[in-house]
Amino acid sequence: MEESVTIKREEIYAQFEEFFSTRKNEELTTLATLFPQQPCLELDYSELQRFNPELADNLVAYPDKYIPIAEDAMRSLNTHALIIAKELYLPKLRLFNLPDVYSASVQNLGASQLDKIIKVEGTVSWITDIYPRMQTALWECVHCWQITTTTPDKTEPIKPPTQCKCGRNHFNLLEEKSEFVNLQRARIQELVEKLRGNSPTSHVDLWLETDLVNKISPGEKLVLTGVLRLKPNKEGKGKSSVYSKYMDVIHLHKMQQEFEEIEISKEEEQRIKELASKADVFEKINKSIAPSIYGYNELKQAVALQLFGGTPNKRLPDGHTIRNDTHILLIGDPGIGKSAILQYIVRLAPKAVFTSGKGTSGVGLTASAEKDELTGGWILKAGAMVLASGGMVLMDEFDKMSDDDRSALHEAMEQQKISIAKAGMVTTFQTKAAILAAANPKFGRFDPNTPPASQFDIPATLISRFDLIFAIRDILDEAHDRKLVEHIVLGHTLGASKEKVPVDSEILAPLEPEFLRKYVAYARRTVFPQLTPEAIDKIKEFYIDLRQLGKKSNTFPITARQVEGVIRLAEASAKVRLSQKVELQDAERAIGLVSFVLHDIFMDKETGVIDSDIVNIGQPKSKVDKLRTLINVINSLEKQFDVVEVDDVVKECAAVNIDEPSCRKMIDDLKRQGDLYEPRPGQVKTARKKADW
Repeated sequence: MEESVTIKREEIYAQFEEFFSTRKNEELTTLATLFPQQPCLELDYSELQRFNPELADNLVAYPDKYIPIAEDAMRSLNTHALIIAKELYLPKLRLFNLPDVYSASVQNLGASQLDKIIKVEGTVSWITDIYPRMQTALWECVHCWQITTTTPDKTEPIKPPTQCKCGRNHFNLLEEKSEFVNLQRARIQELVEKLRGNSPTSHVDLWLETDLVNKISPGEKLVLTGVLRLKPNKEGKGKSSVYSKYMDVIHLHKMQQEFEEIEISKEEEQRIKELASKADVFEKINKSIAPSIYGYNELKQAVALQLFGGTPNKRLPDGHTIRNDTHILLIGDPGIGKSAILQYIVRLAPKAVFTSGKGTSGVGLTASAEKDELTGGWILKAGAMVLASGGMVLMDEFDKMSDDDRSALHEAMEQQKISIAKAGMVTTFQTKAAILAAANPKFGRFDPNTPPASQFDIPATLISRFDLIFAIRDILDEAHDRKLVEHIVLGHTLGASKEKVPVDSEILAPLEPEFLRKYVAYARRTVFPQLTPEAIDKIKEFYIDLRQLGKKSNTFPITARQVEGVIRLAEASAKVRLSQKVELQDAERAIGLVSFVLHDIFMDKETGVIDSDIVNIGQPKSKVDKLRTLINVINSLEKQFDVVEVDDVVKECAAVNIDEPSCRKMIDDLKRQGDLYEPRPGQVKTARKKADW
């Protein structure tokens, strides 16, 4: 091929010259005027293909031969008078918009694509700092001072010339006179939404130069055009026969951080619209969420709305962005299907990342800083929350994560960003992902009479970030147990048999998972509902009525955070119907879900009133009031006695309607927390200064 290209170089040059002069003359004039601030010409492949299909195909097949010829043709045309020296005018050609025939997935990149221009989609997992790379090396002969120029290989060490014109081979490298370009390395991995089953995550390194540096961040989705090249691996003193691959990037384009652009045919689009217009659309979708798990209707409805999400990209006049993703926490007894629901959603969501307990670290969720093996510098690697931005993160065994790991989630959940300050690098990553987490009680089973925050090794501040919290209890009820075991046995029977599942079987989802994925993606892509006056009035009424009830009992049954959750769920309900308006029925559906959670989780079992402090603070206001009264009693007795008898405290508390079991339990809790200590059995003393109380 080299010989044929050499013979036809003038012909190829003439073809490019004709193309640029007839189709790109104005753009090249602008480029010459703005150079070097604008150092490249972006060329749509389809334009060149319409001009000369053979030339376009050869450019893709033999980029190392054709691109330099094309850039020479660009350089010779329309060189503006502002450029002082023509040899400094070195514009780059950036080819993009290749047809799908030249596309390849990250996991399938191999020998067949080597040294050809290809198009790849992926998510940035890490990037390096900028480093200068020697593009042209100048060598001075130590004997005759003759200057010799070499072009170093991108991945090999710099090598001096073999011989000078004087016949000798001793050289000094003139680094200060050599030419350098900016280089940045990065890595992309397969799009999360394209990974199915147990497929491992594939990745490929990127080589970014000149104007492409500092254009990307970890977590961003890219469409890349570049040349796949080889990099030799070292094995002892020699080279291995196995090579690493990297992509020499020609052009990059950032994709929207949204669900995968799933291909939907006209027939499927028509079926989606027909389903959305039916009255039982919600029932069908709910039954299609983990149909092998019996019951949990409210939970499945909430998860369905979480898949659709609220209206994105809402920005307040002050510039603050409103979160549109709903976070849901499942808490409850072990062995009742929480993990199975999460695993089903992984297969159902168009884009999802699954993590589990101790197998997940804080940096694995957010971002980490690591040493670059090639340069010794630091690189930032994106974690699960960053890679799943635009989709969902499913966290099993949420209570098993360490405190340091979970602390990284506070900002990621509410502000949907992560502020990184590691190894001297300060930056911010986007984490626009909905979280569905599952946790088990630390004492084995869920106790409905104890506040949720005290039953889990999860800070109350983090629990309060969830819009909906579902307590899944294993209740001893014969009728329910009979239906549950029949459902499980039916699933095993149908799973073991070769017979086709009956259409009306409860174990069969009304909507197949692949179609439901397309339904969700279509709704998120095309529907952006807005609140109607009727829906607004209903939400206002719900909030004000609850606040008035709280005023009577001196509690806070609902906060502004729950109102935003209601709005997100109402918008998701409108998306299910493919409606651009949030109507009264959507507001009522959202309020019904939030009310279910409020009565199930936020209700103080002692007083029977709804109290958001149970989750937001970790204990109801009634208990906080009793605790304050107990502390005041102890402080009052300490003014009379050096140490306080516990029996005296119990007597004083009984006078203010605090029974003995509650009083002794609170004293034990305060001793465990270090607020009280026991000088002698049956006596207590405060461990803090009085001002601290």
